[in-house]
Amino acid sequence: MVRINLLPIRGILRKREIKQFIIAASFAFGLVALIMGGTWAFYDYKLSDLQAKKRIHNHKLRKLKAKNKEITNLKNRIKRLKKQVITIKKLTKTRDTPAPFMAALATAIPNEVWIHGLNKRGRKFRITGTGADNIVVVNFAERLQTLKKKYTPQDPYIDPTAKKKERTFFRGVKLLHIMRGGGRRGLGSTKFTITGRLR
Repeated sequence: MVRINLLPIRGILRKREIKQFIIAASFAFGLVALIMGGTWAFYDYKLSDLQAKKRIHNHKLRKLKAKNKEITNLKNRIKRLKKQVITIKKLTKTRDTPAPFMAALATAIPNEVWIHGLNKRGRKFRITGTGADNIVVVNFAERLQTLKKKYTPQDPYIDPTAKKKERTFFRGVKLLHIMRGGGRRGLGSTKFTITGRLR
């Protein structure tokens, strides 16, 4: 009977299997390494992109914060200016400068009246002078009483027939003293004293 020794073939087959396993394992390891490397590169790229976007957004945010600060400062400045405007309007409304008073007086005074004395304290005033006659003096007092708050040279006086009366420039105008005779340098024959106050 013939006997065949198979031990060398088994060894060769075993070595071949080990070699194939090593090749397959190496291939699998390489494939896993490649996938891991690709995944790492992808996420590293994404991370770099996100960081770049973050820097851009942070830059924009700093600009917006600076603009927001400017807007807040402008709002505060506008508030301060509005308060100043209100204060200026109040001061302009209540101040007692002689220019508006003298302009109103020049508008109301007739040609036949001459002023000798003018005393103004605060909003109160006192006028002394002479007129051609009683009618002229009374007419002057009435002009002072009916002079409009916002008078114009074309339409200075309040119409007594108007239903809704406007505010007058002066108030409390009174003809305190009127006296015939005398006069100043022969220019008038009726002395008068008128008092009142600015509105």
